[in-house]
Amino acid sequence: MAMLRVLLAVLLVLPAGAVIDARMPAAAQSIGPSGGPWAAPYGRGGPPPGPYAPYETPPAGGGLDGAAAAQMLQARGFSDVSVLRQRGPTILLEANGPRGERVRVVVDAASGAISGMKVIGFGDRRY
Repeated sequence: MAMLRVLLAVLLVLPAGAVIDARMPAAAQSIGPSGGPWAAPYGRGGPPPGPYAPYETPPAGGGLDGAAAAQMLQARGFSDVSVLRQRGPTILLEANGPRGERVRVVVDAASGAISGMKVIGFGDRRY
């Protein structure tokens, strides 16, 4: 009986000639304020450049060596950066991340982008 009352109330509220079609796609409400960091996808222009976002443009001069990669990481908020090794276009470094975690970072020497990162500890401690 309650279901019948709800159906009757819905039919009385609908304008004349309106049709309820179950095949219509559902429209969901967005979560969070519009235009903020929740705007899809990341608002206009993509995600803001942060310590873990790769650079979109290659470095000037055509490539990086270990010292330039360490300097690039320090400019992005990393500290205690050390170069482990470079193999071809890949540079492997260790550093403390902006939040204090110890990370192993893989940098592409040709583009200057961070192509991999793994948390290996926190501060002086290793996992």
